[in-house]
Amino acid sequence: MAALVWGRCFPRAWLCRRAGPGCGRHYRAALCAVLQQPLTIEEVAPRPLGPHEVRVDVHFCGVNFADILVCRGQYQEKPQLPFTPGMEFSGTVLETGTDVSTVKEGDRVLGKSDFHGMAEECITDQKALWQIPEKIPLREAAVLPVSYGTAILALEHRAHTQPGETVLVTAAAGATGLAAIDVATNVLQAKVIAAAGSDEKCKLAVQRGAQFSVNYSQSSLKEAVRKLVGSGGVNVVIDTVGGDIFLEALGRSLSSALQYCQQGRIQPHVGAVFKLEEVNDAFLHVMQRKSTGKVLLSLK
Repeated sequence: MAALVWGRCFPRAWLCRRAGPGCGRHYRAALCAVLQQPLTIEEVAPRPLGPHEVRVDVHFCGVNFADILVCRGQYQEKPQLPFTPGMEFSGTVLETGTDVSTVKEGDRVLGKSDFHGMAEECITDQKALWQIPEKIPLREAAVLPVSYGTAILALEHRAHTQPGETVLVTAAAGATGLAAIDVATNVLQAKVIAAAGSDEKCKLAVQRGAQFSVNYSQSSLKEAVRKLVGSGGVNVVIDTVGGDIFLEALGRSLSSALQYCQQGRIQPHVGAVFKLEEVNDAFLHVMQRKSTGKVLLSLK
């Protein structure tokens, strides 16, 4: 029902201007002014930077299910209205605060934020930014923070996955699922069983590196896995269907993700790209489970 209501009202976000102090230039941002209602695109006046803050010209922003939940008031974090969603982004540095030492104007950066990335400009603390190596395009970089940060944190730092071990990945055609397949197969040299809800999604998971796939809408996942691996079971299970993603736990994984991407060991998969004014369509695309891989907003 929620997806239908979201889709009926304002299929394209509408534009208005939010008054700000002073005059001069404005930038566009997706704003959630009322919970459980479509977002609007508003022209916002930029605010001054704090000493440790950085202003980023956003090129791409990831669309995550957490963004949808927070706009419906169903996420553990509840920003004060109105707010701009968006947890991960890539772009170039426009301006730095007086005490910033990690990046400079013009640097290409990858960032994670507390829900304010779906805008043409984003302000964040310097600690939440990573420089992007030249070989990595901004589009692919925007896929890394949540999806690959989660996959690396789970498979390397928590499960300590070893070569030859078997990893079961649920919701395998989603952004985090495909990232887990990529990391497990191409970095850790593990075998992957991909579980997804359609034959098309299972096919994509196998194309991206999984050795086996199970369509859990047609058969018992438990029985299918038992037939593949026997009574011994799998070594690691990555369940991307349930559970909240805590961005603060992903920081140490992003350096590894950037390194693997630069080396060509992982290949981030972008399933769809929407324009900023199509943000409600992007949300609906994710809510209706039409997405595979990462869904992005393009700000350029």
